[in-house]
Amino acid sequence: MDQKTFIIFILDDQHYALSVKSVKSIIRSVQLTYLPDAPDLLFGLLNVGGTFIPVVNIRKQFDLPEKPVRVSDRIIIARVGKYTIAFIADAVEDVVALEQKPIDQSVDIYPGIEKFLAGISHYNDFSVLIYDIATLFSEQTIKHITDELKQTEAPV
Repeated sequence: MDQKTFIIFILDDQHYALSVKSVKSIIRSVQLTYLPDAPDLLFGLLNVGGTFIPVVNIRKQFDLPEKPVRVSDRIIIARVGKYTIAFIADAVEDVVALEQKPIDQSVDIYPGIEKFLAGISHYNDFSVLIYDIATLFSEQTIKHITDELKQTEAPV
């Protein structure tokens, strides 16, 4: 099987991976701008040099329990089509070459995230769930979020 390069990040105790080609940068947790009437999937806005990037709530996307942002969290900034988005991970583990294997239906996966899976692999002694950023956050979903932000006169 072909190996591709992925960034491995962690939510709760599960390891996930995205292609490094879709990741623009990773930064330490910073103060976000929160909007009271924001779209459901929007966690907040990240100000990067005067440009506001929507921070998508990946925990909500995966039906994981909400938790407050910690100083130790990492913000992953990625491209989805023509859009730039960000999401918060508990940690970023590594950038590694992995073999992406098809999903074995016998693997026990958190309910709600299997629809976004592109494959599975192993890193050290952990199973790693591999995602395609365009499946995880579709360009249509991101467009919907940014359109709603424009209607609420948010700085995008």
